[in-house]
Amino acid sequence: MGTGNYRANLKTKAEEAMRSLRERWGAVYPKIVERWETKAYALLGFLRHPRPVRCYLYTTNQLERLAKEVKRRTKVVEVFCGEGAVEQLLYVVLSQLDGAWGARRLRGFAEIQIGNYHTALTH
Repeated sequence: MGTGNYRANLKTKAEEAMRSLRERWGAVYPKIVERWETKAYALLGFLRHPRPVRCYLYTTNQLERLAKEVKRRTKVVEVFCGEGAVEQLLYVVLSQLDGAWGARRLRGFAEIQIGNYHTALTH
């Protein structure tokens, strides 16, 4: 329904896609479209970042991978002796994933100096 928003290069194109969404779906799903419009600032927040890193900001791949890994690790344990055991397992999984993901070098991030975004890089 809103994939045009995520592929937009410029904020104006994203706003145009929101208008198109309203025209196409506003009569059918008025509450949903209204919610999208009121939350557009959050939905389009990734546009404030440089173009090379935007795909990493709006994708759910990492979250899906995390859920899959937690499920895989907890599936082999038939019974946990308490909440503490589950928390410890989650800590170990998160620590391992943090180490693995922290060592990765994602395309686009090397060119960015944190806290020093230039308008020229975002458009």
